[in-house]
Amino acid sequence: MDAALLIPIIVPLIVFASITAIIATPFYFRHRNRRLLYEAIKTSVEETGSADPKLIAAITHDAVGPNADLRRGILMLALAGALVILGLFADWDVPFLGLAAFPGLIGLAYIVFHLFIPREPTV
Repeated sequence: MDAALLIPIIVPLIVFASITAIIATPFYFRHRNRRLLYEAIKTSVEETGSADPKLIAAITHDAVGPNADLRRGILMLALAGALVILGLFADWDVPFLGLAAFPGLIGLAYIVFHLFIPREPTV
């Protein structure tokens, strides 16, 4: 195949693969961190016969701050804005404004959660 025919296929594939990688990476590292904590508890139970309360508290206590929803909302709105700007300046036939609606609406939902759902501060 000619390289000119592959470029319209490869460029959007790379764009969407990078977006997927950016979204999936935090999930992977959060899973890896939890798995390491579970292994530490398992090792502690095998060696001493009981689990360390600090390790159990590290797993059961979610350290999400009171402004986590606001931060996520702002990041999602920034991603939507980047897609809108890309759609305005790119000469592609991809509907970036439609794609920008997804992270934009999710970001607005996070900001609404932050404003209307009370959250206890973490210590």
